[in-house]
Amino acid sequence: MTAVFSENLRIQNAINFKDQVSRQLSNNRLYFTFGKCTGWANDSNPEQANTTLSSFNNVWRNMIGAKLLTGNEIKHAIPRHDWTANTSYAAFDDRMDSASLFDANNKFYVVTSDWNVYKCLSNNTSANSTVMPTQIFTDRSIEELDGYVWKYMYTVVASDQLRFTTDTYIPIKTIESNDNSLQWQVQESAVAGAIESILVSNAGTSYANASLLNITIDGDGTGANAIVRVNTISQTVSNIAITAKGSDYSYATVTITDTSGNGVGAAARAIISPTGGHGKDALRELGGNALMLNPRLQNSETGKFPVVNEYREVSIICAPFDRDTSNIASNAVYSQFQSVIMDSSTSQYVNDEIVYQGVSLANATFSGVIEEWDSANSTIKLINNNGTVVADVLIGANSGAARFVQSITQYELEPFTGSLMYLDHLPPITRASDQIEDFKIVLVF
Repeated sequence: MTAVFSENLRIQNAINFKDQVSRQLSNNRLYFTFGKCTGWANDSNPEQANTTLSSFNNVWRNMIGAKLLTGNEIKHAIPRHDWTANTSYAAFDDRMDSASLFDANNKFYVVTSDWNVYKCLSNNTSANSTVMPTQIFTDRSIEELDGYVWKYMYTVVASDQLRFTTDTYIPIKTIESNDNSLQWQVQESAVAGAIESILVSNAGTSYANASLLNITIDGDGTGANAIVRVNTISQTVSNIAITAKGSDYSYATVTITDTSGNGVGAAARAIISPTGGHGKDALRELGGNALMLNPRLQNSETGKFPVVNEYREVSIICAPFDRDTSNIASNAVYSQFQSVIMDSSTSQYVNDEIVYQGVSLANATFSGVIEEWDSANSTIKLINNNGTVVADVLIGANSGAARFVQSITQYELEPFTGSLMYLDHLPPITRASDQIEDFKIVLVF
C-alpha cells in the first residue's frame, strides 16, 4: 500500500510558519534585506537568482540594510480567481482529493468585483456562470438565475486589498474570536454535516413531471430534504435543489423515484460539507497553503537607510547575528554599510565606484564600493568590502579622488550568518526621501 500526504499538511506548515514569525521567536526572526547598487550585465534583464552558497555570500557583500518582518506584514493567501462572465467554475466535491481540490487551476471559488469571496457549491452541470453573485447571506447559500449555487465566505477588506492582493493571489484567514464581521457570522452559522448540494450523476430518461418525483436522503444525519427538477423537453433530471440542508451527515445516499413508473435511471449523490460546515474554516476550506509577505522600506527608516542611489537585490534571511556576537538579531532595522568620514579636501568621489587603499587597485589592501558619497558631510557609505579599511588615503578608482580616512562606523549585522530563505534579482530601484517601496512576496508551502 502507498501512503499519501494531505494538502492539509502544507496548510498546517503555512500556519506554523506564520505563527512562529508573528511570535518573533529568536530562531525564527526574518529580515528583509536590500542591496547591490552596481548594475547587472543587462539592468533591464537581471540574471536569474539562485540559492547557492556563493549567492548567499554575495547577498551579504552587497547588502545595504535589513528590516525585521513582523506578524502584521504576513498573511495567508490563496490563488486569485476573479469572477468572469461566461466561465465554467468547478463545484466543491467531497470526493475530490485535496491535491486536486486545491490545485491553483481548480476554480471552485471566486472573488467578485465587490471583493466578496464565494465558494461554488453547484455549477449547474458545468454550465457557464452568467450571473455574478452579489447577495450576502451568512447562514445559507444562494442560487442565481444561471443555476449556480454559491456560498458567501468572506470579504477582502480595503486595507488587505492594498497590502496583500496581487493579480494572482488574495489574502485569506479564519477568524479566531468575534470581530463583528460578516465572516464571523458565517463561521458561527455554519452547520456541521450539512448537505448543501446534490450532484446528478445520471439524468435518466422518461421523466415528464417533476411533481411526480420523490427524493429520499438516507444517512447518519438528519433533516436534509430536496426537490427534483426536470427538463421537460429531454425528459431528464436537470438538477436537484436543496430545501433543507440538515446536519450531522458524514455519509448519505440519495434515491429518486418516479411515482408514475415511467422515469428510470436517474441517480444522484449528496455532497457532504467540510468539517464544521461550509464557511466554518475558510483558510482550510479554500486551501490557504501560501503566505504573502508585504515588507516595506519607508524612506530612510529614521535615518538607518540611504535615500539615494539604487538597489537591485532583495532577500529574506532567517536569524542573522548582531555584529561580532552570536546573538540573533532583534532590532527593527539594521544598517549594513561601513560609514567612513573623510578629511575635508576638495576631491570628489562618485557613487558606485570602487575605492581602495594600497599602491594600486590590483594590489589593494582594501577595496569597497561606494553606495553613497555625501560630499556635504565628507562621508562615504561602503558595501562589498575586501580587506579592512584603515586610517589612510582612500582612492577612487574612477574619479581619482583621494582623501584621508578620519573615522569608521561599522556595519551592524555579522556577515554570512543566518539562513537564506528567499532571493530575487530586480531591475534597478531608485530610492528617495519621500518614497515607500512596497514588496509582495508569496511563499507557497
